[in-house]
Amino acid sequence: MAHIGLRSFLIASLSGISTAHAATPHASGDHAPRKINPQVKTAPKAAEKHAVAPKHVTGGSEVITVRTVRNAPRLARHVPLGALGNRSEFDTPFSVSSVSAAKIEAMQASDINDVMRYEPGVQANSNGTSTASGSSVRVRGLNLDWTNGYKIDGMAIPYWYIDLPVANFDTIQVFKGASAFMYGFGSPGGVLDYRLKAPVESRKVTLEAGYRSDAVFRQMLDVGGSLDSAHRVQTRLTFASEVGNQYNASFLRNLSTSFTTNVRITDKLHWRFNSFYLNTLQKGMVNTIASANGVGAIETISGRSVFGAKDSWKTNDMKRFSTGFDWEFAKNWSAALTYGYTHLNEQFPSNQITFTSPDGDYYNQAFEQKRVLTYHQVDAITQGHFMTGPVRQDVIVGITWLRQMFDADANSGALGPLEYGNIHDGRPIISNATNFNPRMYRYIDYQQVAPFWSDTFSYGKWSLMAGARYTDYMENDYSKTGSRTAAHRNNPVTPVVSLSYKITPEINAYFSWVQAMQAGGQAGSSNVNYMQVFGPIRSDQYEAGIKVQRKTFSGTLAVFRMDTGAAYTNAQNYYVQDGKSRYQGVEASASWLLTRDLNVNGSLAYLDARYVKAAVGYAGHKLEAVAPFQAAFNADYRIRPVKGLSVNAGFNFVSRNWLDAANTIRLPSYIVGNVGASYAVNVGGHPMVFRAAVENVGNVRYWLSRGNRNLFPGAPRTVTLSARFDL
Repeated sequence: MAHIGLRSFLIASLSGISTAHAATPHASGDHAPRKINPQVKTAPKAAEKHAVAPKHVTGGSEVITVRTVRNAPRLARHVPLGALGNRSEFDTPFSVSSVSAAKIEAMQASDINDVMRYEPGVQANSNGTSTASGSSVRVRGLNLDWTNGYKIDGMAIPYWYIDLPVANFDTIQVFKGASAFMYGFGSPGGVLDYRLKAPVESRKVTLEAGYRSDAVFRQMLDVGGSLDSAHRVQTRLTFASEVGNQYNASFLRNLSTSFTTNVRITDKLHWRFNSFYLNTLQKGMVNTIASANGVGAIETISGRSVFGAKDSWKTNDMKRFSTGFDWEFAKNWSAALTYGYTHLNEQFPSNQITFTSPDGDYYNQAFEQKRVLTYHQVDAITQGHFMTGPVRQDVIVGITWLRQMFDADANSGALGPLEYGNIHDGRPIISNATNFNPRMYRYIDYQQVAPFWSDTFSYGKWSLMAGARYTDYMENDYSKTGSRTAAHRNNPVTPVVSLSYKITPEINAYFSWVQAMQAGGQAGSSNVNYMQVFGPIRSDQYEAGIKVQRKTFSGTLAVFRMDTGAAYTNAQNYYVQDGKSRYQGVEASASWLLTRDLNVNGSLAYLDARYVKAAVGYAGHKLEAVAPFQAAFNADYRIRPVKGLSVNAGFNFVSRNWLDAANTIRLPSYIVGNVGASYAVNVGGHPMVFRAAVENVGNVRYWLSRGNRNLFPGAPRTVTLSARFDL
């Protein structure tokens, strides 16, 4: 046993290295029976230990001492998995990855693209800093569901072209493949779950200040602790801000705050409350950059290029809270009840650019948009385990009710006259910023009631899981006049089956099959049938894999195939939902502690994604904006001669891919390199860490795309500096 010293603190901040869980492998930020509650943040306490000064933590008669190790059992971390309950990544028969706050800070990540930079099978498809469309990713070739694919603490949020500041979260988790069973309707590619910073028992005060080129200043305050001597009321408050001018002549002001608390009513019953608020103002950012039909490959353009009209603006205002109870009502059994509410108000008078030649010629249009989305969700779950002879059964039974209301602007879309220009010669002027006149109407109304059940049978080295989710899904679509244009009623049963075999205690092999349902697609602003809504889509996924967790090495290998409905923009520029798409591939990742000072991480992903059935001229084509090959590598090295100093470097490679469903235009491949350093010192008995990072060291020019002929220039060389102080 050892106290956390400066050296251990530094190790903990490195990618892939952290301290072991204290007291219990289910450690969380409070004393609630959260090890069996899927709504709970399960890793935060270990992460919290990384950031505090060396000391014992004492709560009443309990004394916890933290053990530091050279390499954390990354796959042993328990993560909340919706209807699958609480499991370690090692024991989960699907691909799961969790990025901790310590790793996010070490990477100097500012958005989800940065956080997922080295994850296999996760591809950035937009650049929120270059456009007002927000940072987003595709998982295994599929864009995530904007209405259900992004979560906060396991509950759905509307992620309509926004960025969530990473400073408010303990972990960001990506789940691949089994998302529909775990969370209901959603993209079968995966789910991104943001876990708010959990309440802490001991007093905590952290201050951080930073700078990102060209002139964005960042601040963060993180405070928490118990409000009483018995530690029955534990809290956490985080405030973060980003304000300044960006490299593409735009302005950003991003303010966010979160507050979480856990109240131990009795030793068996806890009440919790989590809240999050986001307010964003963006100026001078474009809405969409697209390529017109018939235009060939467009030359890559610097991320510093100015696409947004000067007077355009956008605001996002998000309010989100959840509250609930955790009750350990019997030995090995618990129940949880949670209510969540989210409200997003997005206003966006801007401009929209369409390229008309490969050399940067374009036409520009004014564009306006306003969205208001309101979510209500209730989750109830009971779980526990018992023995049937030599067989252990882990049972989970629950139900989810989710109501989602989407109000849209009847005046939204491209407006007014066309402005012609060349992106290399000047900034576009026309926008709708001074003539913004939204007229709201109910666009879509979703409701789903979904009971679910799963049972895991464990005998020796074998583990068999079976489960199902029944969803009563109702969707009403409306026209701008208020009349209902379509009604979708579905009652699917989405099953899940998996079989796992632990070859040794350190090697777990598995096979899984899961069906999924997702809401239908919606035509984008560059399509002729903009705002048209389509019906739900069913999909199947098969996955076989192996996970290895040793003292100085962890690795995963997964082979998968997924069939789902096809959706694409046809030659007439209509967005259609027709036929079947197939995604099949291999993903691998590994982390080695080569020496006590050097940790290396690598990942590879190969993906064959194509239209199996589609309209004439599209069948057999590769899916647009899906890279067949990705690779990433990064390393962290502690420089012993200079106490407290460490350096890191990495790169990610994305192969060339198609911009359009007709497979006529290719986006070029790219390699982006990143370097960084950190220096830890002790100031008056408190740790202080200085960090510096350079993204895109080579200032590479490259395109990102969500498909549908949309384009986003990749970020140019960007420098980030920060200083963090823990009281």
